[in-house]
Amino acid sequence: MLLLLLAVFFLLAGGAGLGMTAAAAAKAVHLLCFATSWGVTVWAILVGGVIMFLNLPRHAMGRLRGKVFPACFALNAACTAASAAAFAWLHRPPWPPAERRQLAVLLVAAGYDLANLLIFTPRTLEAMRERHKVERSLGIGGDGSFVGWRQNARAARSSSTLAAENARFWVAHSFSAVALVISAAGLFSHFCYLSGKIVI
Repeated sequence: MLLLLLAVFFLLAGGAGLGMTAAAAAKAVHLLCFATSWGVTVWAILVGGVIMFLNLPRHAMGRLRGKVFPACFALNAACTAASAAAFAWLHRPPWPPAERRQLAVLLVAAGYDLANLLIFTPRTLEAMRERHKVERSLGIGGDGSFVGWRQNARAARSSSTLAAENARFWVAHSFSAVALVISAAGLFSHFCYLSGKIVI
């Protein structure tokens, strides 16, 4: 939210007192918002998710992810949309094919982050909470991720309720993971586009 307020401030301020033109402000907004989205995707979601998985008990990891990931997807969707808006403003129609593709890539990435925030993550978290309830009733889930995973698999062989909750969780989680991969691929594509434009 702070980034969006800064973006509005810079766009409205133009060159007055700051020595920044509207185009320079839009470039700054585009780069700042894009870098934030890319950083959140790589660090907070991908790297942080693996670190949580490897180091926390499963239920603690699930509770932490339930707080962190929705915030990350909200920030990603807002920043990627702001980056796309600034990019569109900088490259006004008629757009050459390369710019049109990049705008589409940013909008698709923002759309998948929004879908993850509003549709896939809530379903995944709800399925995870139900699965945790069943696991607690069976006395499992408090161990680290790999041990907990094996305990869950063994318990699911004799508990049809746990097996059903596992299936429900993995379907929801798969949709969320695919949306994340599509968004990350779009951001990486834009990263490569920007890298090709830099003169060092």
